[in-house]
Formats: sequence, structure tokens, C-alpha cells
Amino acid sequence: FLIGLMEGGWLKIVGWIYGIGVALILYSVFIEPRRLKVTRYREALVARPETWLRLVFISDLHAGAFRSSAWYERVAIEAQAHNPDVLILGGDYVTDVATSIAEIAPLAKVKAHLGRYFLLGNHDFRDNPALIRRTLKGWGLVDATNRNLCLTKDRRVLQVTFVDDSWHGHPEIGLLRADQKLPHLTVTHEPDIVLDLSQADTDVYICGHTHAGQIRLPVIGSLVPLPTNLGRCADRGRKIVNGVPVIVSQGCGESDLRARLFAPAELVVLELGI
Repeated sequence: FLIGLMEGGWLKIVGWIYGIGVALILYSVFIEPRRLKVTRYREALVARPETWLRLVFISDLHAGAFRSSAWYERVAIEAQAHNPDVLILGGDYVTDVATSIAEIAPLAKVKAHLGRYFLLGNHDFRDNPALIRRTLKGWGLVDATNRNLCLTKDRRVLQVTFVDDSWHGHPEIGLLRADQKLPHLTVTHEPDIVLDLSQADTDVYICGHTHAGQIRLPVIGSLVPLPTNLGRCADRGRKIVNGVPVIVSQGCGESDLRARLFAPAELVVLELGI
């Protein structure tokens, strides 16, 4: 009798595990990829901010893989709804083929009165990065790769340094913080460049690239290796690395497989007090 009861109990446990596993797979393939999460951060870069600059950051769109233009239209509408002062596209616009860049054309309609800027990610170098640059510039975005820019709002100035892709580009971290008196933001595609920085180099750092692993479990985190030397130290969200606040977007697309689990597509709204 006891043996039969134990066997029946184990069968129930196995059945529950199987059912939960199937449910998670269905959810990760058919439901979570349809979600678009908006995450807001607020960082005061000076002791007494006189104004707040709102930045919308979009990365890892991965056109040519699993998403349609309707998805990118949705991302564009959401981005515009936050009335950004600045729009920054953080790379990985395509997965493999450069001509897929045409699929993200809806993002060309997003307005930002202090400018719209971009740099490339590692996937953008796989085929024809020159075509991707030409297309984005043709839509009116500024190629800010390895450039220092000063953005002014209400007479307050924010210095922004855009650092090239660390996998296939030519990052020039020597450009950082040309003026030590100005509040400073670093923008790049991957998080690893922060390993070469200190608190004196920048006030905040924003990037994408990791997708947060795409497939995660509570407590455990990503179930796949993260494409960064920092690992879980900078897998997603806001982390502190070398004394620098690092904000890592989960991205708005997928690579390798069309699935997300506990890591929905994400648009980042960052307000900077200057």
C-alpha cells in the first residue's frame, strides 16, 4: 500500500513538473514576446539639478529575425508617447542581413527636439555596416560613434560620449569626459567597456546587448551564458560597476530564438538631472 501511494505521489509530482514546463514554454514563445515593458530611471547627475533631460533608449531590435514592422511601429509609438528630449538607438538593428534595416523604418518617425542619435552593435557589423549607417542617417538620425556631444536644456549642459562597439568596432574611451565640470553620460552597445572606466570618467552608463539572457528563472537568472565578461554583474537593470551606475536594457528584439521568459522586451526612459 505504501509503495503504491509513493509511486502515485511521484507520478503526480512528475505530472506537475511536466505541466509547468509546458506552460512556461508556451508562455515564453507565444505570450511574453508580445510584451513591451517600459522601465524608467531617474538619475541626478549634480547635487541640485535645475532641469531634467528625458532620454529614450532603444536597442537590440534585431530586424530580419522574428519581428514584423508592426512590432517596430508599436515600439515607435511607445517611444514617442514619452515625449523624449533625446532619442538614442543603441545598436543591433539587424540580426544578420543589413537590408533588414528597412523593417525598423517606423522608428524614423519618432521626434526628439534635442536630437536623435545612433551607434552600431556587434550584429550590425556582420554584413554591411555602411548600409546601416547610410539608412539611419537618411532617416535624419546622427551617427554619434566615438563622439563627444553637448546637449543643452534650460541653459544646463549634459556631455554625452558615444563609444563604438567593443566587439567589432574601434572604441575610443580616451574621449570620455572632455570637460570634468559637466555632468556626463556614456552610451555604448555592450556593458564591458565599463570595466575600463572609473567613477571619475562618467556619471552614468547606458547600454544594451545582453537581452538579459532572454530565458531566465527567478533567483537563478539567465539560463544561457551572457555575452559579456561581467556576467550577472551587468545582465540587466541598474547595477554599480567600478563605482559607475550602469543601466542595461533588455532590448526590443530577439536573436537565436523567438522566446523570452521573465525578460520581456524593454524600452528605457532615463531622466537625467543636470
